[in-house]
Amino acid sequence: MGNTTSNHPQITEVLTEYPFQHKNCLIASQSSSRKILKAASKRNELPHRNNRRFAPNLLKSLEFKSEGNYYIQMKQYKKAIESYTQAINLYDHDSIYFSNRSVANKLLNRFQEAKQDAQQALKIDQQNSRAHFLYGTLILIEVQMFPDISETLIKQAQLGIKELECAFELVKFNQNQQKNKLKVLINQNLAKGKKMIYLIRSEINKKNILSLKQTLTDIAHRQHHHLNWNQIELNIDNKIDIILPEYFVCPITYEIMDEPILLNSGLTYDKNSIQKHFKQNGYFDPITRESIDPLGLIQNIQLQQGIQGIQSQYGWVGIENENDYKAIKFE
Repeated sequence: MGNTTSNHPQITEVLTEYPFQHKNCLIASQSSSRKILKAASKRNELPHRNNRRFAPNLLKSLEFKSEGNYYIQMKQYKKAIESYTQAINLYDHDSIYFSNRSVANKLLNRFQEAKQDAQQALKIDQQNSRAHFLYGTLILIEVQMFPDISETLIKQAQLGIKELECAFELVKFNQNQQKNKLKVLINQNLAKGKKMIYLIRSEINKKNILSLKQTLTDIAHRQHHHLNWNQIELNIDNKIDIILPEYFVCPITYEIMDEPILLNSGLTYDKNSIQKHFKQNGYFDPITRESIDPLGLIQNIQLQQGIQGIQSQYGWVGIENENDYKAIKFE
């Protein structure tokens, strides 16, 4: 099975709202409480003014949410679930509480519980991009668990793709750092999901070909004909070979670039990779060792359009070597 654990080091940071920091906890809680009160007011969910328990419950629920975020950062996922559950018990109208608990459940491989939380988050707020990402990803993981392949399985996987596309539509114009990281995760899972559908369809085609082969063999045997299977299979084989230009790949990670950035050294790197390099080593080109002006970084739009063109055509570009759809690891 491809998804026994998450293989993305930043997933907890990206998928939980307001990563826990002691010095910012109160500020985050106050900001969140204002957002929740405003949203609840719009939905006419605020209780009667005389109900004085509402405000303390809301604030206490935010404390539990921050506590849950802290446990996520500490990789204490069971404790995180307990904290998010306490927050939900006090106030069950906040979509983020459910999507955060979905993350914790997913990290513990409790995929069914994670899917239910993501669904509930979307019932409360269809604009929750993380919930769409989680729900779509969990549908694809669920597809991997089915023992048999069929066209129905492909349709189910396409539902997961649709949810991921919804998630991307919600964040594509947002330049927030966390949203940018979420975009990367969405694009990765979209590519993997499309590759998975391709592999499932290939397996279905193989089964159909074997069935057809047996039928034709039986007919040929009865009619005393000899079939040239090498020539027949050669005509059937429709394998797609994708030629991936080297300049589509980041020189640091050797993976296809999501956001190619051109430096004043003349070389292009993936944005996340080069920023990580700058943070750890300083502002110089990792290959040419030239000094880099941090204000002179340019988005390589032409290269990005070329990469997106191949991705839209094939979907799975960058993970061509994976041949077992059940072995694909989703973020």
